[in-house]
Amino acid sequence: MTDQDMIQATTPRGLRTWLWIAGIVSIVMGVLAVLFPFAATLATELVIGALLAVSGVLELVRAFAMRRNGSLTWNVLFGLVALVAGAVLLGWPLQGMVTLTIVLSVFFLLGGALKLVAGFDLRPFPGWGWIGFSGALSLLLGGLLLFGLPDTAMWAVGLLVGIDLIFLGVAEIAMASAIQRD
Repeated sequence: MTDQDMIQATTPRGLRTWLWIAGIVSIVMGVLAVLFPFAATLATELVIGALLAVSGVLELVRAFAMRRNGSLTWNVLFGLVALVAGAVLLGWPLQGMVTLTIVLSVFFLLGGALKLVAGFDLRPFPGWGWIGFSGALSLLLGGLLLFGLPDTAMWAVGLLVGIDLIFLGVAEIAMASAIQRD
């Protein structure tokens, strides 16, 4: 039995259709995010704020429900931090967009530096230059985002989320296309 036969044997009939639907929706949402990066950045910031606020409330409920099984103080503090962080992002979304862009910039700068060092450490292995090149691009992107503030905060997160959604959609459609019809 080949790998394709194994995949086919374990694949539900509707998976192919759902992958196509998810792929198309992801691509459409990604294109919209790329076309309207401010709206996508704001939406991303608000979703993150809501998730933090909800997780903070859930953590507080859990802390009190399980107060005899662990450290109530630390669990309550964690819940409060998540709740306050979410409330701040929801209450001041434009400042939250700047904060997310700073975090993203630092991620690209630190990640780029690490990839650059790793690329040079991998010499003379084949392809080491690609890791270094990726690191240099990450450093450049991080610098552009950071030094472009506050303007970059209005579009950067939304644009990157849009690009990610487009690639996800393409990958889902590729997977759907690889699954043979029953």
